[in-house]
Amino acid sequence: MSEHIKQRLRIVYTRDATLKYIGHLDTARTWQRILRRADLPLAYSEGFNPQPKITFAAALPLGCTSDHEVMDIILNRACDLIEAVQNLKSALPPGMQLRSIEEAPLRDPALQVQVVASEYIVPLEESISIDTLTDRVQAIMEAVEVNRERRGKGYNLRPLIQELSIGRDENDRPIVRMRLQTTNAGNGRPDEVVEAIGLNPNEVRIHRTKLFFLDKTA
Repeated sequence: MSEHIKQRLRIVYTRDATLKYIGHLDTARTWQRILRRADLPLAYSEGFNPQPKITFAAALPLGCTSDHEVMDIILNRACDLIEAVQNLKSALPPGMQLRSIEEAPLRDPALQVQVVASEYIVPLEESISIDTLTDRVQAIMEAVEVNRERRGKGYNLRPLIQELSIGRDENDRPIVRMRLQTTNAGNGRPDEVVEAIGLNPNEVRIHRTKLFFLDKTA
């Protein structure tokens, strides 16, 4: 097989609470080590400081866990997917689980361009007044502006909230469910939505359940 043949792999994985305070840059470095341990033939950028061709769909906000993290890697030669799965599973650290690997078209746009939204859930304690939270959620969804501050600058959070509701999970426990814009034009922060409905983001668990893409769900 020619060494010029390249392959793009899409990896979907999870992150649990042991990794929720690992930032995006450290996550990228961790994945570089994982992929080297898995002995995958990574392609590198050109120039004085070559970097492995790894892209993430969307950075996971600090303090969050996730069932649906998506990344692409470019290989300098095609590899066997079954072997890649086995090697990656053995190289992953505690706190991560591999959900899937599939081949993606090399000419597809970058993942960051394709992602449009993120879905999160926030499990609630039974002692919290669901009626009060439901009223606050309704007020937010009916509002034109929900003013927040980020890095010392005010902004309107409301246009970034696509969906927001109080519901129940599969075990009939109360949860907040939200779908937030996740694009280069603006990212909805789940912790700021949590604050807007009167909860302390440091006292609840914020969990990403799904990323949404332009044409399909990865």
